[in-house]
Amino acid sequence: MEKQMTLRELREQNDLTRAEVAKVLGVSYQAISNYEAGSRTISIEQIIPLMELYNCSAEEIIMAQLESVSRWKV
Repeated sequence: MEKQMTLRELREQNDLTRAEVAKVLGVSYQAISNYEAGSRTISIEQIIPLMELYNCSAEEIIMAQLESVSRWKV
């Protein structure tokens, strides 16, 4: 089974900064940091822009969010 990526890994794979992602989503840099740390979850409205930004499926975004939460909550 392939290793599941986190939101941070998806962002970094696409050579984007937190500030760039924040601008696309219309949220703060800190919100992106919180999403990646698993202390805040992305909204359903943010999935489509992230799919386009990271060139991946909704499932990959959702699974990356879950992986981010599980990695930091252990």
